[in-house]
Amino acid sequence: RDDYEKGNQTAEVVEFEKVEGLETAPTFSKKAVTIEFPTGSATLDNNGKAIVDREFKTLVKQFSGARFRVEGNTDNTGSNTVNQALSKRRAEAVVDYLVSECGADRNQFTVVGNGSKHAIDAGSTGSDNRYRTTDLLLISQ
Repeated sequence: RDDYEKGNQTAEVVEFEKVEGLETAPTFSKKAVTIEFPTGSATLDNNGKAIVDREFKTLVKQFSGARFRVEGNTDNTGSNTVNQALSKRRAEAVVDYLVSECGADRNQFTVVGNGSKHAIDAGSTGSDNRYRTTDLLLISQ
C-alpha cells in the first residue's frame, strides 16, 4: 500500500494479491450473462448494474470466502487487440461494482479478458450478442 501526491490531489495506490494460475484454474461453477455495454465502452450502466445485482451479487455473498474468476468476452467485431483490452476492462467494471456493492474483498477476484476468442472458436463473425458476455466462475471454496 502506497500513497503518492500528484499535483494538488493525493491518491492511494493499493497493491492487490496476485495468485498465479487463477486465470486458468479449474472451476466448480460458471454463470454467464449478457451485459450490454455501449459499443467500445466498459462503463456499467444502470441496466448492467441491475443484471449484476440479479445474477451475480447473491453468489458472491453466498460464497464470501471463495475465489472467483470474472471473464469478459466480446463478439468478433473489431481487432483482437482492442477486443482483448475491452473485454478485460468490462470484467474489471463488474468486479469494481461487486466490491463496492457487496463489500467483497477485491482479492477474491481474478479478472480475465478473453476478447473475441470464444466467438472465433465457434466460427461466429460480426456482431453477435451471444458472445458479449461476462462470466462469473467459482474457482475455489
